[in-house]
Amino acid sequence: MSEQEEHIKKFLNSSTYDQLSANQQKHAQEILTRFNKYMTEEHRLDDTAWTPQAVKEVMVGQFIADPALTNSFGIAVAPVLKAYQKFLGNDQLNALEVAIDDQRPTMNKCRKAHQTLAAMTGEPEKKASVVKKTVTQTTREEVQQSIAPVKLIPADKMKQEISRIKKEVATAPEFKGKDLSTTDQQYLVVEFLQLMYQECHQGPNQWRFNDLQLVLGMMMPLDPNITKLEILNIVPTAQALFDYLKRTDQIDMEQYRVALKSIAHMQTSQNMLASMERRQRTTQLMLSYIQSQGVNIDDVKKTEKWMDTHQLEVATFMRSILNPWGEYERQQLQKRQQASQQQVPVEKDHQLLRKKKVPQGIKFSKKRRKRRKK
Repeated sequence: MSEQEEHIKKFLNSSTYDQLSANQQKHAQEILTRFNKYMTEEHRLDDTAWTPQAVKEVMVGQFIADPALTNSFGIAVAPVLKAYQKFLGNDQLNALEVAIDDQRPTMNKCRKAHQTLAAMTGEPEKKASVVKKTVTQTTREEVQQSIAPVKLIPADKMKQEISRIKKEVATAPEFKGKDLSTTDQQYLVVEFLQLMYQECHQGPNQWRFNDLQLVLGMMMPLDPNITKLEILNIVPTAQALFDYLKRTDQIDMEQYRVALKSIAHMQTSQNMLASMERRQRTTQLMLSYIQSQGVNIDDVKKTEKWMDTHQLEVATFMRSILNPWGEYERQQLQKRQQASQQQVPVEKDHQLLRKKKVPQGIKFSKKRRKRRKK
């Protein structure tokens, strides 16, 4: 479970949540899950670092443009966002509340039109220029980063970088005195860097919080070749890698902070996953995802009912964490199919043997009777 998902879960069980109306409570989880998603994707801000300008942009962006969103959902957005930030204790709470209230009428227009503000006005560039004039220098840089797409490092260059870092792991002081051998540490470092590039299209200094958690906390423990000792040491090895990259100026302070935050509460879950077999790990990660959606997984009936009504979401999540190991999964499926096909002829062979034995026994008994008569 990511830190933002944990925040939402705690909020849904707080007295602040209890003060919301029935309609606001009904839509709270969906509002916050969607809003956090777009805030992370478009502005690289987690829920403890929202800025007024970023909030205003997300409120009139893809967050509200989905035709499936109802009027009651739109009515609940503003009070839920304000209650959530109050619960988290954001330092800019007053400014955020003003921004939310100011943008609320425009957001409602966007929801009714099922369009973003940029699509409604047809002036996306003008919108960006206004942002640059109205925010602080720090926020301006964040907005510019979110507008500019992350430039994908060429595959050949990334391969060289990974090879270089792998060699340096053997001598870097950050990796000394660990429970893992140098070879095992190199394996984890290379796998992490490759997965971040292959699955998330991010190299060092481009990592995003949610993607770091996805790779380190979910994909890597499902590696068919990973050992239980290596799973136990994913977090210490990642910590050593982040420290090494920061010391050698390969990542900046902001990226270092995001990286450390991604592993802050991960060790307990890694310990649990290490105690399981691979198929059990897959099941546990699926249950963790379902729990993050506010479902009490201790209640089997409720869990099964939620899964029945959210099959696409569960399937999408499972595909995402299993994607790197797709070939292995296909091979395992083929083995199971071959095994099931082989069971049928074996059973037929047993039936034929039983049929042959019966008449032989009868003949034998008849011969013995004839011999006795003589």
